[in-house]
Parts: sequence; structure tokens; C-alpha cells
Amino acid sequence: MSFDDRRRNVRSLLFFLLALLGTVVISVASSVAGTASDETVAGPRYVPTALDQALPPSPEARPGPRVALTFDDGPSPQLTPYILDVLAAKRVPATFFLQGDHSEAHPELVRRVHDEGHVVANHAWEHPWFPDLTPEEAEVEIQRTNEVLTEITGVRPTLFRYPFGQPSPGGDAVLARLGMSNGVHWKWTSNKPGDFQCPGADALVDYVLTESVDQAMILLHDSGDTVGCPPAQLEYLPRAIDALRARGFTFGVVAPSPTPSAVNSGSRAAVVPR
Repeated sequence: MSFDDRRRNVRSLLFFLLALLGTVVISVASSVAGTASDETVAGPRYVPTALDQALPPSPEARPGPRVALTFDDGPSPQLTPYILDVLAAKRVPATFFLQGDHSEAHPELVRRVHDEGHVVANHAWEHPWFPDLTPEEAEVEIQRTNEVLTEITGVRPTLFRYPFGQPSPGGDAVLARLGMSNGVHWKWTSNKPGDFQCPGADALVDYVLTESVDQAMILLHDSGDTVGCPPAQLEYLPRAIDALRARGFTFGVVAPSPTPSAVNSGSRAAVVPR
């Protein structure tokens, strides 16, 4: 074999190896991109109805028993946009107890929650079990989330809800030092299943209506386990809002209060107009 033949063979081998390497790189990149896309896939969106479009500009101005819809664990691209669509169409204010890690990953959703007039509140960084945390770990969970939410919205949160509703002395000490609410709880006195248990839209409408009394803070979610529930379950929200209004209820947001709430497990918080 001549030198030129060997050179041509080497060149052909190099071209083959480069082509093979390019194919592998493209395949891996496509796989990574597909995974990232799957992780941030957007969920369903809500289309306003004729009833929504006929609402007065300020439907909450009238008197009546007042409840707060509260959403934990978000934001998520799968659920938060739909929930915000519904609240905007129904002209309902709400309170969002946001996780720090989810907020850092989706700042655009945090901004939308804030810009559309809802309350942005703190739900810790990674949803830990606070009784197992050291005082230093509790401080990081609360402070780090406050810093991210403040950076995104320009407003420092004043409300905190413990993950799983489980307080700790270390967490309480941090909240007292920061002048934040000492753990906002909720009303859940029935045995009705919550949204994270995936009971379906009909059962969730029943849950919301059963728990709704004046000053009730209703526990709902826009991330976490609820992301895995069938999408049709989200239909509970517009239906529950319409049913509560038909019963004379109005909607408010959670605000700090010096008086413990007899309705919401003694939380030093109240439901106020927005």
C-alpha cells in the first residue's frame, strides 16, 4: 500500500469518527433538551366564561362571610398559570405560600403572582420537616426564601407557613426575630380529602365548600404532589369559586393579626379584603 493510499484511509477513518462523534453529541443534546422540556412542561390554561366576563369590576366589595384561598408549594409551570388564569378571570385575590427553590427556578411565575395582586408568602426553601432541623438550618430555610422572594418582587414577605404545618422552636425564634407571622395554619376540620390526594374535581369542590366559613383559610396547592393528579381535577377551582359566591361568600387574603384565629388553629392571622 502506497503512502497516499494510507493517507486516504486515515483521512476516511477520521471523517467517520468525527461523524460518529457528531451523531452522539446531537443525540445527547436532544435527550437533555427533551428532559428539561419535560420538567418545565406547561399545564392547561383557563378560558374565561361568559359568567366571568359579566362580573362587576370589584365583586369583593360587597359584604358577606370572607374566605382566603391559599396555595402552597409553588410555583410550578404545570399548575400555577392555570390557577392564576382562574383567579384573574374570577377577580379573586389569593395568598401563595411559595417555596424558595421553586421560586428561584421560576421567577417569572413569582412576578406574575405579585403583579396580579396576590400575596406572596414564605413556605421555606425545600419544604423540610422543621422539627428535625437545627436552629441554624431553620434560619437558612426561612431567610434564604425571604431573600429570593424579596429580590424577585421587591417586597419582603411578612407571612410564613410551616411545611406540613409543623412548627419548631428554632423556626419560631427566627420568625420572631424577623417580625414575621408565627406560622399561618388553615381550616381543615372535616375528613374530606385535599387536592394533593388527587380525589378529583367533584370531591375538591365538596372539600372547599365544607371548610368554608367566615375567616377560613383554605389549604390548596399549586405544586408538589398535586402536579401528579389528573389535569381535569383543576376544574374544581372555578366551580368552587362560583359556588361560594352563589352562597354569599367573598374572597380576601391572609394578613398578620395580633389576635389568634379560632377558625384557623390559632394562627395569628386574619382574612382581610384586598
